[in-house]
Formats: sequence, C-alpha cells, structure tokens
Amino acid sequence: MHSLTIECTQDEKDELLGRLWELDTAGVTEEDLTANRVSLRAFFNEVFEASEFAAFDPVWQEEPNVDWQAESEAAWPGRPVGERLFVAPPWCEEPTPPGRERLVINPGIAFGTGADTTTQLALEVLERTVQPGDRVFDFGTGSGILALAALRLGAAQVHGCDIDHDAVVAARADMPSEIGLFTGTLRSIQPQWADVIFANINAETVSHNAEEMKRVLKPGGRLIVGGIPPRHADRVIKALGAQEWTLRERVDRDIWVCMAWEDK
Repeated sequence: MHSLTIECTQDEKDELLGRLWELDTAGVTEEDLTANRVSLRAFFNEVFEASEFAAFDPVWQEEPNVDWQAESEAAWPGRPVGERLFVAPPWCEEPTPPGRERLVINPGIAFGTGADTTTQLALEVLERTVQPGDRVFDFGTGSGILALAALRLGAAQVHGCDIDHDAVVAARADMPSEIGLFTGTLRSIQPQWADVIFANINAETVSHNAEEMKRVLKPGGRLIVGGIPPRHADRVIKALGAQEWTLRERVDRDIWVCMAWEDK
C-alpha cells in the first residue's frame, strides 16, 4: 500500500477529493494545517504518475499493512449540523439523534460533503429559510446535499443543476427520486418557479447570475448564497441589491460568508 499526500486550500479541497476518488483510492484522510490549508492523504495499491497534482506538492510514501479503507471511513463520522440535521456517510452506523433529519452523502464525490464550512453554513441558513410546501431550486448542486436537506425539511418540489455532468451523475446515485437533477443552468427553469434558490458556489457565479436568479424566483421568494470569501462579499451585496432584494441574514465563519436574501 502507498499513500499520496497533497496540500491545498480549503476552497480546492472538495474538487481534489473528488478526483482522488475517481482514481480509485482506497480511502482519504485529511488534516487541517492552517485555517485555510489542508493536507490530503490518499491510499492506493500502486504508485502512479501524479503530475496532475504537481501544483499541490505531491509526495508518495510506502505504507505499512493497514486497512486504510477502514481508517478512512473512521475519519468521516456522522455529524450534527445546525439544529435539525445529521450528515452521515453511507457506512455510518451511528443512529440519527432525536429530532434530526439524516442526510446520507458519500464524501468526496462532489462538492458538499457536510464537513466543509461552506456547506455547514448553507445548511444552517437553509434550516431557517425553507418552509413546508416550498418549491426549491439548488443552483450548482454539487453533491446534492442542500437539495436533500430541503426535501427532508418539507419542501414540496426540489430540483437542482450543475455544469459538472459527473457531479450530477454521482449526486443522482445518492438522491431519492423526488429530487430532479440535471446538467445545465438556470436558463432551463421557467420564470417565477422557485420559492427558494440555493447558490452555494462562488462570488463570481452568484454576481453574474443575479438577473437570472431574479427571473426564476417568485415575488417574495428567498435566496441563499454561500461559498463567498469576506473580501468578495461587497461585490455580491452590490449585485443582489441591484435586483431589489433585501439582505435578511449574514453569517461569517472562518474564511467564508453565507447570506440569506428576500425579494422585496
């Protein structure tokens, strides 16, 4: 058994995890180095050419005979998020705590594991935003975790999209049939369809698609945006404010910001 260790930023972590799983790693462990940097250690039966990870200081190391799959699974326990949710990988046997909804997500397949700060922030704000009977759209769905949370919290209809087809295929495998996911953008959604839109992506995409989100959102609808570094928050506030939305809630944690907006 051999391990490949790479170092990256928190923002880069989920995409790299997805690639490591695509390469058929036996498991991955992670270690926070600083508030914004993390070390990923992936285990493989054979050494391979790792030039695609050259920017992340890849280091191969021979490992002792250990069940690294079990070690990796132990590194991904179930975890409560917010007041009403419990995020767990498929192998987690821990019972769901009373009063919480279980979200089963396979970590590392696409962005949104539930362990990252951006997803946790979005889930917490989502709890306070989604109402029973809502029609919800998840723009940039990644792993589908926000769409799944909306369904578990009582949304009547939930759809989502992503431009990454592989992420959509992986998310579909984990999602119940009630959630409709497709490869594409907001342009496929009819006007004033959604009561709530999630966009846990990045500041550039949120700002660029402000008018399109306005088109899809019902009058009086709600918008959650996340994945935004504080240094880019003003840009997002300006873009969304121009659509005559009102900032209802802003949560800052570590190096990320999540906001909830409401149509005036």
